[in-house]
Amino acid sequence: MSAPRSLLKFSLVCLLALGSATSATSPERSSAPRSAYDIQTTKLEAFFRNRIQDEAALRSIYTREAVIVEADGNIIRGRDAIAQHFKQILAGGAVLSFKVTTITFRTEGQISYAGGFEDIEVKSVNASRHYRNRFLVVLLRGPDGVWRFDYIMEAR
Repeated sequence: MSAPRSLLKFSLVCLLALGSATSATSPERSSAPRSAYDIQTTKLEAFFRNRIQDEAALRSIYTREAVIVEADGNIIRGRDAIAQHFKQILAGGAVLSFKVTTITFRTEGQISYAGGFEDIEVKSVNASRHYRNRFLVVLLRGPDGVWRFDYIMEAR
């Protein structure tokens, strides 16, 4: 009778250990695409809020082949170019605030998309200007299980 009890205790210990190992993984590796999207979006907002110019951190939220089509028609291709582009914007200090409002989010297999608005306040010579862009973001789940931005299109 004590053998089944000790086996039960061993099984519970193994399950608890497995559960704690799973919860210790990075939140980016979440299998829930919306949760991963929210984490990546929060990181992007924090880069602008805190003027973080860490290229490695900027690259980490984009796929290798990511593309951004900005509202003014400028196209940036590849996560290295995107990280460099945002690093220059952040270094210039012109962006006072950047906030994303997501209106829609859908997932189908290894791909998700989100749409909404981004509110950007930019410092100009005499005052600040506010822009509200619409956006569409496509996220891909990579082989490592991390959801990253792959394609972003903005429009005014």
